Amino acid sequence: MRNFVKKMWSDVVLGVLFVVSGFVKAVDPVGFSYKIEEYLGMFQLSSWREFSVSFSVLLCVAEMTLGMLLLLRLWRRVTAVTVTLFILGFTILTYLIYIDPYGGINECGCFGEAIHLSNGATFAKNILLLVVAGIHSWNVFRQAKNNFNYRQIGLTIGVLVMAFFVPLYSYFYLPPFDFLPYNVGTKIEAKNVVRLYDSGFNDVSETVFVGGKPTYMIGLKEKITPEKSGKLAALHEEYEKGKINLFVAISQGGIAIPGCSDVPVYFMDNVMLKSILRTATGVVAFADDRIVGKWNLLYTPYRFDGGYGEELSGERLKRGAFFGVLLVMGVLLFYGRKKMEE
Repeated sequence: MRNFVKKMWSDVVLGVLFVVSGFVKAVDPVGFSYKIEEYLGMFQLSSWREFSVSFSVLLCVAEMTLGMLLLLRLWRRVTAVTVTLFILGFTILTYLIYIDPYGGINECGCFGEAIHLSNGATFAKNILLLVVAGIHSWNVFRQAKNNFNYRQIGLTIGVLVMAFFVPLYSYFYLPPFDFLPYNVGTKIEAKNVVRLYDSGFNDVSETVFVGGKPTYMIGLKEKITPEKSGKLAALHEEYEKGKINLFVAISQGGIAIPGCSDVPVYFMDNVMLKSILRTATGVVAFADDRIVGKWNLLYTPYRFDGGYGEELSGERLKRGAFFGVLLVMGVLLFYGRKKMEE
């Protein structure tokens, strides 16, 4: 046991940290892309903002991949060097943020919305991790070199599939859960949380969530095409029948939904709209003072054809399936690693 701890502690510490750090950002890649946009602005690279989501996904994948490779003890020397360089790069980055006289970035976002650290605490954390990574590299290179096993390639592919699955699923189908106070299933009093304003900038929040009916918010950050608006046809029909409340939330003018001119359009603070809905065009459902569903209109197959206000059980089932897939992937990877040692 003592020998195991002596050899494995740095793999476990760094591996768990990288997996956790990558995962909490990967479940909300769009949210993390907002932080990347801040970094790009700091270094006068705002013209690259269109790639912020891609950078977000790739960074999450890199962290989760390195973490899993550490825990599975695959490609140990290459992984050790890569992890050390990775931490070194972010140590330099966080130092630059820490000494930035303008204080343009309040915190690094290295744990997404799950854990917030000050710039000073983040820099100190990275210094400590750099020491651990150095010890880990020294231990790896002084141990006997591992013999190549063809199963390493298969396991590495499995790691990459798992690492890409989380952020891509979260991007296309919205986060299975998030760390903001607008998670699906969260108990809120919508009219006190969601602030809406008409064209005269009058607060109309109190008048939107009325009648004890399910309420659906169509969030738009860009113009919507007729094809996307077609997914809202059944929802719009229920609104015309008076069975649900329906409104459009925007943060800038000039945005409307083809074929839904009778649906009221309200303004919402851009930060709040981004926080509630992590997609350019989507729907949020409120019922019984809860958020009971969120859908990305860009990719969701959901067509709003029944069960209005009762979507929470289906959303929880979808969340359970997400974690079930991850669990199966993880078990298969560690089983494959065990078989490689036989």
